[in-house]
Amino acid sequence: MNQIEIGKFISECRKSKNMTQTQLAEMLNTTNKSVSKWENGSCLPDASLYEPLCDILGITINELFAGQKIKNEDYQRIADANLMKMLKYQLYQSSDKSVAFAEFSNALNKMAEVTTILMQFKTKEEAVDYLAKETNLSVEECSAAYDFYINLFKID
Repeated sequence: MNQIEIGKFISECRKSKNMTQTQLAEMLNTTNKSVSKWENGSCLPDASLYEPLCDILGITINELFAGQKIKNEDYQRIADANLMKMLKYQLYQSSDKSVAFAEFSNALNKMAEVTTILMQFKTKEEAVDYLAKETNLSVEECSAAYDFYINLFKID
């Protein structure tokens, strides 16, 4: 999510409706200063305002987070990407934040890739053999890594 792009998009949508910041603020029971901060990319609206803001502007929440109108053929791809960004951001907020968000996001992507590869094997032994050959780690280390990755994305 890019706050600056989202802010510009809010501004464009508001202006296309011939609305002032004050008018939009009144409709959302907030201040024109808040609307200004959103439009400048200083912050995002409170989550409780996403739905009414989108209704007023005639956009979807996915378009809001994308910072642009979304064509029908691109909708699912962009919606999924926005959902992943939101989930990563939520996970990052609950972490110790000892790394930058970009590093955190990249690590999550790599874990998901490894897990996807490992889940393609029929047995744990096949996956562990693959890991051992690819990494030159011991079978014990690869077995522990396999357990970690599989349990990481296990859905109960």
